[in-house]
Amino acid sequence: MINEPDYKRMLGEAKKLIGSGRFEEARDLLQDILSEGLGETDALTALGLPRRLQSAMLKLAKAEGDAIARIGYQFHLVPPPQRLADYGTFSPEDRAVMVELSRTPVPRCIHQIWLGSKPVPPTVDAWAAHAVAHGYQHRLWREADLAENGYDRHMALRHMLDEGDFPGAVDVARYIILRDLGGIYLDCDWFPAGNRGSFHDFLPLTGLSVFAEEIPRKTGAGSTLFANSFIATPVGNPVFSRLSDVLSSVIEDLGDAPAWWSTGPLIFTVVARSGPVNLAGTGFVATSVPAGVPLSDVQALAADADGLLIAWKPW
Repeated sequence: MINEPDYKRMLGEAKKLIGSGRFEEARDLLQDILSEGLGETDALTALGLPRRLQSAMLKLAKAEGDAIARIGYQFHLVPPPQRLADYGTFSPEDRAVMVELSRTPVPRCIHQIWLGSKPVPPTVDAWAAHAVAHGYQHRLWREADLAENGYDRHMALRHMLDEGDFPGAVDVARYIILRDLGGIYLDCDWFPAGNRGSFHDFLPLTGLSVFAEEIPRKTGAGSTLFANSFIATPVGNPVFSRLSDVLSSVIEDLGDAPAWWSTGPLIFTVVARSGPVNLAGTGFVATSVPAGVPLSDVQALAADADGLLIAWKPW
């Protein structure tokens, strides 16, 4: 049985072998890890493999250009679906509310969250200007704003803030804000394209709206994984009440799991798939720009882009 230090060391060695093109040696080492057993060292995926070991196998498949293995490992790089299924079970009354809200307009307010001491990125000012130009409100949430509304007392949010896990804290905070206020949530690594209007020009802006991640996943509720970096919803959607209520339990249940399992797109998808969802068209995200590209270049690109969102990390 391999202990945690040896497990990490062997995975590190395998990744170095993959990086240097020594694929057969890497494969043999990964097989050795699997055959020796890991005890409680790592959570199991939907394939029954230890999560970090499967991630290394995925890395090897990508390096070798094995498309079939890559797709299989990616699709199953989630916990067994039954572990999350109950979180997406709603009463008939809640499902009726979701259906009724699918006909209810979304408040035209753009919410963004920026936590920590780093400077607020220029994307926020860009969205504030976009909001004014298109008749929307814009609200930036900082730690003080969350505390003013009592959100910092939420157990899952408090846990993330105490751990200094700002991305995880932002995951939690967006659901609480949308539960209470509704509107449009946007991550701060989106920049607005200016060629075809705003959200109401791309979406009905009634009910819950999202867009799909590119990689399919075994969610237990279909293969489409919803991004949580853009969400639009009316106030009072049971999806966000449920997320706000259960995230502490999900974090505890999944243990040492990546945030995209426990607070991000996966748990969001499992819960949201219980009701009607508007899926944004493929042109909604215009393009992606590498980090470090100057703001002026992104602004020039945005002026000619046909979509609405440009992925860009200015930090």
